[in-house]
Amino acid sequence: MNYDIELFRAINGLAGRNVSADAVFIFGAKWLIFVMAMLIVAYVAWAWKTSEFEHRVEHAWHITVGFALAFVTERLIGFLWFRPRPFVALPDVVKLIEKSAEEKSFPSGHTTSAFVLAFGLLLHHRKWGAALCVLAAWVSFSRVFVGVHYPTDLLGGVVVAAVAALATRPVAKAIEPYLEFLPVFRKYKQRDA
Repeated sequence: MNYDIELFRAINGLAGRNVSADAVFIFGAKWLIFVMAMLIVAYVAWAWKTSEFEHRVEHAWHITVGFALAFVTERLIGFLWFRPRPFVALPDVVKLIEKSAEEKSFPSGHTTSAFVLAFGLLLHHRKWGAALCVLAAWVSFSRVFVGVHYPTDLLGGVVVAAVAALATRPVAKAIEPYLEFLPVFRKYKQRDA
């Protein structure tokens, strides 16, 4: 646990020294997760009016179900084992964003959400998924930088995200028969036949 605190101190100690760096990591900690969600939408929309569109909708369903499972899991873990946030437990933490002292620290909800989006897409499309993994790493590092999570909170989030993404992968194929009922998919299947 001392290594966890030491690493937290090393990263958080960089905060508050440079306005531009602070802005980059505040954005990563608060808003980048929404950019990632929009990129998932773009990934699906990019294939509109092509035969690939059906597969990308399947991928999006998988990611959505994986996200839901990861969200519930990380909340349950936080409920069963409440770990106070660093700015509550440690003195002299540089806190750059507002968070309630009553919220749990482990696992990091933002890290879990970011990585379940990234891993979910990585299972279907290597380039898009790899790009989202880079953004997820930015989100995660930012949460330590701004003073609201320990490094092990991030590790917990990554593990929950990976398990959720893998456990829900069959969802993509499970919904395929139901997509046949939507005219847009029938139309492009007939065109490609």
